[in-house]
Amino acid sequence: MSAPPSKKTKPQAGRRTRAGRPRLGKETGRETILANALPCFARRGYHGVNIRDLAQQAGVNIALANYHFGSKAALWQACLERLQSSANGPLAEIGVLAAAALPYPQRLVGTYASFIRFNADVPDYGLFILQEMLQPGERQELVKTVLIEPFRKAMTPLLSEGVEKGFIPTRDVSLLFYTHSIAISHVVAGQGLLASFFAPETRKEQTLKELLAMMVRAATGTLPDEFAEEIEAACASA
Repeated sequence: MSAPPSKKTKPQAGRRTRAGRPRLGKETGRETILANALPCFARRGYHGVNIRDLAQQAGVNIALANYHFGSKAALWQACLERLQSSANGPLAEIGVLAAAALPYPQRLVGTYASFIRFNADVPDYGLFILQEMLQPGERQELVKTVLIEPFRKAMTPLLSEGVEKGFIPTRDVSLLFYTHSIAISHVVAGQGLLASFFAPETRKEQTLKELLAMMVRAATGTLPDEFAEEIEAACASA
């Protein structure tokens, strides 16, 4: 009598049966791709980014990248939205400061401090903007609308108030905003060039304090004692 045919052993659940790249969950894969894509767009620009290379860098299959984003344009849009979301905190802080019943020097210094700190914490914000400002077109307009205009709308009423109160000598507060926002974003984002000013951490804090004083001095034309005192207070509480 012949022996019964042997049963094939089923692979245990959860165990991969062949070698290969581990699969990430859908949401984990999306976040991993996005986390890798944002600094790439910020440093290389739109045309310097390739989805296949990003997927490989993130350790996910190209099919997963296509599933989540479908195209490089959609991935770029997701990065734009990520930066927009990261700006919600400082925008809320600036809005509260602008409306607060506090002395004007405290509100102006607090506003600049919030914007500078945001750029220091999210250097991709300034780099992402810089890349698109070099390329006129639809993406540039989106960056202006989504990333730049919210800060302009939040800050220019406070700058206009400073003009009315005699603290700020300029009459074109929009030009003042653009000049200062570009200076702050690009100086802080260019930490490769200014590496010695941002390391170690104690040196970084001193650099941010100096930048805050420079911006307030540039806005007011001088640095009155009440503004200098608020700069010390803002940096001490950072």
